[in-house]
Amino acid sequence: MSPRGPLQLSATWTYAIVGGVASIPLTVGAYWLSGTGSEFSLNMVILGGLFAGYLASGSAADGTAAGVRAGVIGSAPGVVWILAEAVPAALAAGGPTTFRVAAVGLAVGLGVLPPIIGAVGGFVGGKIGGWLAGKTGRRPPSAVGN
Repeated sequence: MSPRGPLQLSATWTYAIVGGVASIPLTVGAYWLSGTGSEFSLNMVILGGLFAGYLASGSAADGTAAGVRAGVIGSAPGVVWILAEAVPAALAAGGPTTFRVAAVGLAVGLGVLPPIIGAVGGFVGGKIGGWLAGKTGRRPPSAVGN
């Protein structure tokens, strides 16, 4: 067991959770306000990654890693949306049982896409957030002299 205890998170994870959870209502709100019901955008995940990267870069944590993790956390509504849409459609598809099983497997496999896309968006947001932290003087001084 670690000396920090079982429930304490690293600073990187703390900022990732803050940024990821902050992006979830923004992502759902953007989907709801779009009114289409057929498109789901993870643009707000970049904003959550930016927030996490900015906060993490102002401490000893890694801003890019926090952004990637925030992107994966913030992509949770996308996973729910895909699974809620694709799995029932696959189950309702006609044809032999093997076809339906394969369709459900494909639908569940598609649930991996939002976290991958969210990780890329979080990476971009974390990099931008870290850059902003450096430009605004939030980044702590480097221990190694350049």
